[in-house]
Amino acid sequence: MEVLITGSNRGLGLEWVRQLAGRGETVWAAARHPARAEALQRLAARYPAVHPLAMDVGDEASIAAAVAEIARHTDALDVVINNAGVLPEGETIANLRREDMLTACRVNAIGPMLVVQHTLPLLRRGRRKVIFNVSTMLASLTLKHGRSYYSYSASKAALNMFTRTLAAELRPEGIIAVVVHPGWVRTDMGGPAAPLLPHDSVRGMLALLDGLTLEHSGRFWTWEGKEHPW
Repeated sequence: MEVLITGSNRGLGLEWVRQLAGRGETVWAAARHPARAEALQRLAARYPAVHPLAMDVGDEASIAAAVAEIARHTDALDVVINNAGVLPEGETIANLRREDMLTACRVNAIGPMLVVQHTLPLLRRGRRKVIFNVSTMLASLTLKHGRSYYSYSASKAALNMFTRTLAAELRPEGIIAVVVHPGWVRTDMGGPAAPLLPHDSVRGMLALLDGLTLEHSGRFWTWEGKEHPW
């Protein structure tokens, strides 16, 4: 498979690269500053099919340039994994900042849709044709009872709606689009108290990815392959 992964420099994105490369896939590993991403560069040195790529998902010109670079080397992508995200911390109604809310929406919701828009010609020529958007249980309206993470929760809920709409539009072309809760994972974003290791989360999501069909499209899944409440 030919796979594009955003946010590949650390955490879940880096683990996606590690596991996909380990089984022989071609990986376009996008990050804002790939030359500074030492762990990613080590994987690229170990696996010739890992291609670090500069992409800022909050900047459409950067997205377009990165996809143009991919298109210079391949005429198809099988999977796009929108993994990059931002998490404004410590939000309350008293300290909400317009710029934080806009940044979260730009990176967590709008960015993935622009990545899909620019990669769609390549996806249409792929064998698998999967859009795999990493969301969160915090985006679930049904389960949202906490008083924090205003920007993150709302922007990921927007991603969920964007993906459901996208799935309906692209279904006639055989393109699958899903959103997935990766679990509470022990990364820089998830924090040291998180119970789930990146290796286990990605292993579960990879099994889900491998089994996806059009029947799964437009639905919200967990890393364990179970359906998640909206």
